[in-house]
Amino acid sequence: MIELVVRAEVGAFPLWTPDGQNIVPDSLPLSPRVLLALQDWTDFFDDVGGAMSDTDVIEEFVGQGYKIAHVIRRELKGSTVWLDHPVTEERVLIERRAPR
Repeated sequence: MIELVVRAEVGAFPLWTPDGQNIVPDSLPLSPRVLLALQDWTDFFDDVGGAMSDTDVIEEFVGQGYKIAHVIRRELKGSTVWLDHPVTEERVLIERRAPR
């Protein structure tokens, strides 16, 4: 079972082990679509230097992070995935969502 954290950090790919080791993106069986979404997500964070003060921007960024984390959880069946909030640093477990 894989355990990982989706966390934006300036200058680093946003996948981490729970104990803080950066994960190499190619080491996981993730789709190119997810890897691109992760790269776009972290590129935005890098572009703003990790500083986000506008609440609308923060909410959008966190919302995108949740979406990506849910897809990662779905692609890595049986894995445990958390998302770290970029401002509060709160760690949230990504749980299975029931289909709509």
